[in-house]
Amino acid sequence: MSTLMRKLVFGIIGLLAGLAAWPAAEFILILQSSFPSYLVFTMILGAIFGAIMGGFFGSVEGITLSIRSRILPGIITGVLVGAVGGAIGFLIGQGVLFLITDMFFHSNKTLQTYGIPISRTIGWGFLGFFIGTVEGIRARSWTKVKVGMTGGIVGGLLGGFVIEYLRMIFPSFPYARLVGLLILGFLIGLFYGIFEKRFSQGVIKLLNGALKGKEYLLVQKTIRIGTSGKADIQLTGYKNVADIHALLKTVKGEVILNTVQTKDRVLINELKTTEQMLKFGDVIQIGAAKFLFFYK
Repeated sequence: MSTLMRKLVFGIIGLLAGLAAWPAAEFILILQSSFPSYLVFTMILGAIFGAIMGGFFGSVEGITLSIRSRILPGIITGVLVGAVGGAIGFLIGQGVLFLITDMFFHSNKTLQTYGIPISRTIGWGFLGFFIGTVEGIRARSWTKVKVGMTGGIVGGLLGGFVIEYLRMIFPSFPYARLVGLLILGFLIGLFYGIFEKRFSQGVIKLLNGALKGKEYLLVQKTIRIGTSGKADIQLTGYKNVADIHALLKTVKGEVILNTVQTKDRVLINELKTTEQMLKFGDVIQIGAAKFLFFYK
C-alpha cells in the first residue's frame, strides 16, 4: 500500500468511525433526562464517542500493513484510550464553557452563538487528541504518540467546529450531526496521515515478492524487520529472513540500518553490511526481500 493510499484509508476509517458513532450518540441523547446530572451525561457521551471512534482508528495499522494480529489489540487499545479520552475531552469542554461564560459571554444570545459552540469544539479537539494517540500507545512509540496528538487535535478542532456550527446553520436538518461526525472522523484520519508523513524520516518500498509495492513510513525511532509477529515490518513468505533480521534506527535525523546478528545477511546496493547509515536511493536486501529507501 502506498503512502497516499494509507492517507485515504485513514480518512475512510474516520468516515466509518463517524458513521458508527452517530446512532450510539443519538440513543444516549434520547436518554439525557435519565442521567443524574448534565456533567455525568456529558462524560458518558464523550466516552461513547471516544470508545467507538478509538476502536476504529486502533484497527488502521493492522489493516494498512496487512497484519491481522495487530487489528484486535489495536481495537482494544483504541476503545480503552478513546473512552477515557472522550470523557476527559468533553469534561474539559464543559469546564471551558463555565470559564468563558463568566469572563466573556453575558447574554444568552452570545452564549448560544459563540460560548457553547467554542467550548464544545475544544472538547472535540481533545477527543481527537486522545484518539490520535492510540497507535503510538499500542506500539509504545513516543514519535507516533506525537504524530497522533498533533494530527488528532487539529482534525478534532476543525471537525468539532463543523459539527457545532452545522447544527446551528441548519437547525431543521435531521442529519446535521451525522454529517458533522462524518467530517470529524475524516479530518482526524486525514490529519493523522498528513502529520505522520511530516514526522517520518523517509519511506522504504518493497520491490519484489508477495508484498511488492507496499510502502512503510519510517516514523518510529526503532523499526524491527523480520518474520516475527513482533516485527514492525513483517516479511512473512520471504526466504532467508530471520525472526528479527535487521533494525532501522533514527539517530539525530539519520536512518541507520543494523543487522541483529552477524550471520544474518543484509546488502545495501549489493554490498554486505552489518551497520550503515542510509541515503536516499539505497537498495536494501534483507534475505529475499528488496527495499528502496526514498523520501516523498
